[in-house]
Amino acid sequence: MNVPLTIEILKDLKHKGYNILKSDNSVDDVIQHFVPTKVNDLWAFMSEFKEESATVVIEQILDVPEEVLEGKFLRVL
Repeated sequence: MNVPLTIEILKDLKHKGYNILKSDNSVDDVIQHFVPTKVNDLWAFMSEFKEESATVVIEQILDVPEEVLEGKFLRVL
């Protein structure tokens, strides 16, 4: 199920231990779809990070104004 990305959802994901929103989209794609992911070693993950992917660290976007959040993510049930 696709759910609009909001600050409230980001805070809930962080509270549940998710720290990354992974995507197979490129940064140039107009519509972004993300999958919440738990990464044990964030530094190791970031060292393998591909700049062209749309993957983001949840902590880094919690202070972004909600109107900027235009992506969607696949909800984890």
